[in-house]
Amino acid sequence: MKTIRWPLSFFLIAVLLFFPFRILQIISLLYLAVLGLSFAHSRFVAGALVVRRHDLRLRAHRFDPIQIVLTIENRGPFPVPGVSLIDTIGPLFSREPGKFVIRLRPWEKRRISYTIESQHRGEYSVGPAALLGSDPLGFFPWRRSFGEVERLIIYPEVLPLRLPLSTGLPAGNVRSQDRLYEDLTRYRSLREYVPGDDARKISWKVSARMGSLHTMEYVPFLFAPVLILMNMNSEDYPFRFRSLWVERAAVMAASLVMHFFSLGQEIGLISSASLKGGGSPVARISGAPGHAAAILEMLARMDVSRAAGDFTRLLYASGVDIPVRTHIKVITPLLTDVQHGFLREVKQKGNAVELFLMGGDSLAPRELLTREFPLFVVSEYGNELIDH
Repeated sequence: MKTIRWPLSFFLIAVLLFFPFRILQIISLLYLAVLGLSFAHSRFVAGALVVRRHDLRLRAHRFDPIQIVLTIENRGPFPVPGVSLIDTIGPLFSREPGKFVIRLRPWEKRRISYTIESQHRGEYSVGPAALLGSDPLGFFPWRRSFGEVERLIIYPEVLPLRLPLSTGLPAGNVRSQDRLYEDLTRYRSLREYVPGDDARKISWKVSARMGSLHTMEYVPFLFAPVLILMNMNSEDYPFRFRSLWVERAAVMAASLVMHFFSLGQEIGLISSASLKGGGSPVARISGAPGHAAAILEMLARMDVSRAAGDFTRLLYASGVDIPVRTHIKVITPLLTDVQHGFLREVKQKGNAVELFLMGGDSLAPRELLTREFPLFVVSEYGNELIDH
């Protein structure tokens, strides 16, 4: 139609100007008037429509459904009989059609939503959205893009864990029966003074009111934070199913983070991978609100194609303050003799070291590792991560 319209228009203009036949001039004039009105209508409607996004940043776990919400508004006095809305979702998956046909009344605002999901962790962009329309006669089709882009962070999948207690203290803030470990921030009750009580715990105000000495009691807790040490050097993983094992390591780390976060324990993470977009792949040990979400976002943005050297050397080079009795969870496929010796030294400094092996047993004999470190073998498929 477009290839025919313009030559025909020039021909009718020539008829209108140079051929003094009234009927031909009237037909030419009517056609040119309709063409002009169609052009004006097309441009006006295209300029009156606006598409906005409800959220510019979304976070979700792998395989979780994510709702994308768009608002389309007609800011003009003319109705729009039909316009197509197309959103760009890239490698993300949607079970719904990616094209919506919308009718709008004058000044009407419509809310459009659809659901997507991702089968891989990472950072994605949704958008820009585009509108496709035309004038009522179809003479002047148009397309308009809207630059808003939605940033989507896909966390690794989180699976439930059942971790057996190894020798020593379990990780985190652990309730104890020994008053030696009373936490002065966890008040419990008052009781009468017993010879041998710490004088600093005597409540002098209560004692003066009651006429006898009373001691404040606190809940005894042992402090043993968790530090996750990740080997994300892809070349260290078995060549067969390498990408699967690397992603399984991210799932293992995310599951450990959420497991200990649910127990109210302090968590830190050190990884040998780089982060897409820049930043350090190190999260200091902390129990602050939102810290677990920050670690999950770090896991989502990890780029294993650019990893550091020996991951064990990052334990002290990262600058993370590692308290005594820290439980270090090591996620790695293989251990060299040097790495094995290094972790032995870490254990001798008073830290508990546990190995989560990816892709099979270590290069060191499994019996030796089991005697020196609690050992878990991470399964390849399914919802059970730990193979005891």
